[in-house]
Amino acid sequence: MPELPEAETMARELMAKTRGWLIAEVLVNFPPIVASDFRDFTDLLKGREILKVGRVGKWIHFGLEGDHDLLVHLKMTGQFHFDAWPGAKGVWPAHCHAAFRLTNPKSPNEERTLFYKDTRKFGRLRAFGPGELEPFLTSLNLGPDALTATHLEYHQRLSSRKGKLKAVLLDQSVLAGFGNIYADETLLAAKLSPIREAKTLSLEEASVLKEEAREILTKAIECRGSTVSSYQAPEGAGSYQDHHKAYGQAGQPCPFCEKPLKKTSVGGRTTVYCPFCQK
Repeated sequence: MPELPEAETMARELMAKTRGWLIAEVLVNFPPIVASDFRDFTDLLKGREILKVGRVGKWIHFGLEGDHDLLVHLKMTGQFHFDAWPGAKGVWPAHCHAAFRLTNPKSPNEERTLFYKDTRKFGRLRAFGPGELEPFLTSLNLGPDALTATHLEYHQRLSSRKGKLKAVLLDQSVLAGFGNIYADETLLAAKLSPIREAKTLSLEEASVLKEEAREILTKAIECRGSTVSSYQAPEGAGSYQDHHKAYGQAGQPCPFCEKPLKKTSVGGRTTVYCPFCQK
């Protein structure tokens, strides 16, 4: 599932390629991909200029003119790429479920098509009219962004919850953006056990966790994310998987003590950790 670095990479690359362009036409060939009112989906988007593209937690946010918005959750296999408009013959690229024909107002004859691709079809697209986005975001109850949250926010939000540290770290209402990859990477770097109780986390430990998270997430964004299965940004695959020290590394030497990393399950998620460094 795309996590914070992958969503941030997609948002940045989409921003570079779509800002200032108009959504001239919208096609959807798999209606369940639209989570808002399907009847209004096209009308809310068509003819709107894309003013900005950003990230909210793991969501991709398109800010459109007229206080309209498009919000996309990528779930497990969602991604965006550019290809030829399906046209009258309806020839779609494989696994693509929504198409946005974009035109350049500065050069009316210039156009490109943005496709939403999702092999598993778990992702969802939502369109919003004026004043509708903020109430929805409030309803998501997202915690502070994992990249920008302060040391104090890390401590207060993690230590106030019951449950194993990794499971709490994955809760988007606690900190928004962490997923299985970067939770494992950050906990190993901070030498904190994923199976300890989150409520036992000290302020000093939370500060270390915050600093390691910032460093890892920033580096992952610089590498355009981790491609370990299907993730692709508009400009192609990421490379942070070449820097993984925990995720998918069970049986490999710990980068700190060189003893084998172990695999367990926390909250139903496969977890890799060092039982010696992360006591």
